[in-house]
Amino acid sequence: MWNLSLRERVLIYLAERGAITNSLKITTPIISKQFGTSQQSASRLLIILEKEGLIERRVVGRTSYVKMTQKGVSRLLELYLSLKMIFERPVKIVLEGRVFSGYGEGSYYMSLPGYVQQMQEKLGFIPYPGTLNVLLLSKDSIENKLFLQKNADIEISGFKDERRTYGSVKAINVLINDSEPAVMVFPERTLYDSSVAELIAAENLRKKLGLSDGSLIRISATLPPKMFYEGFKPNVSLMQSPS
Repeated sequence: MWNLSLRERVLIYLAERGAITNSLKITTPIISKQFGTSQQSASRLLIILEKEGLIERRVVGRTSYVKMTQKGVSRLLELYLSLKMIFERPVKIVLEGRVFSGYGEGSYYMSLPGYVQQMQEKLGFIPYPGTLNVLLLSKDSIENKLFLQKNADIEISGFKDERRTYGSVKAINVLINDSEPAVMVFPERTLYDSSVAELIAAENLRKKLGLSDGSLIRISATLPPKMFYEGFKPNVSLMQSPS
């Protein structure tokens, strides 16, 4: 809310207090205290809103009775529809990095029946025995990878065999260079830090896409808005009126 213009903030303030349908009793000290301005600036602001046709104002002594006009309500409705469009459309998460040769463990793990069977069931394919390793190039890409890891919606359970216990793997569907489907995996146990993304697919991605060490690729995932914005909490204290 605080990135909006002062005029928009005042209109929201008035609307919250019923000035859409009724005349609201208001004084410049109330406006100046609410928005951290001088009383002179608060008075000028009400005059500007009136001149722009956004409010109707009746002055009785030092008190103003303010009601929003149809134009003022329309201005807020435009703002609402713009924000609604932003917050209701899917959110595209993008990572960029360069392909590199890993430790070679991906081919071993992607061949284990305990993983293969689950991946065929949950991902819809038998994974090529190996991972495409990508070194992420920026802080934004690393943060986006961690965000995808937190919201990965496919769970491959860990298991045991006669030799050892294997950790679980989270996964999420992605696109490489906006066209090639793949799955980003987040093993519970890995030799890599957060700067590395690991991708799997039904085919050898290096061969299919003509990639080699150093090849620059773009990884993207599209999340439903509810999933993306769930972790964002508005600062309610900034939106409340001082008592």
